[in-house]
Amino acid sequence: FQFIEKIMRKEVYMGKFQLQANETLIGFGMMAYEYHRSITRAPTRGTIYVTTQRVCYYESWSGIVYIDLSLSEIKGYNAKRLLFITYVYIYDKNNKCYTFSGFPAKKLQIWLKQIGIRKLS
Repeated sequence: FQFIEKIMRKEVYMGKFQLQANETLIGFGMMAYEYHRSITRAPTRGTIYVTTQRVCYYESWSGIVYIDLSLSEIKGYNAKRLLFITYVYIYDKNNKCYTFSGFPAKKLQIWLKQIGIRKLS
């Protein structure tokens, strides 16, 4: 309910992805994001963007920005395969985990490596 309250107070940024000055797009793809505070516990569908300066995730139907992390805020990533699904876990400096799954999961790992995000063991 806190997330809905933030939307009502317009504390949640909604919009369209745009590159910032001196930023280059490394890759993007449709993925599912498991938002831990979701009422339904169902993953959201949206697009993840990896640039030379940040990692962003925009929900498809609403345009809500769930993640906009600069590279300095990212601690690292990890990946895990369960049956036929690959999950990519991105950790911020506070050890908050962002969980993604979908067909571009392998590409996402390559993009993160390209921008210098280390794989955690």
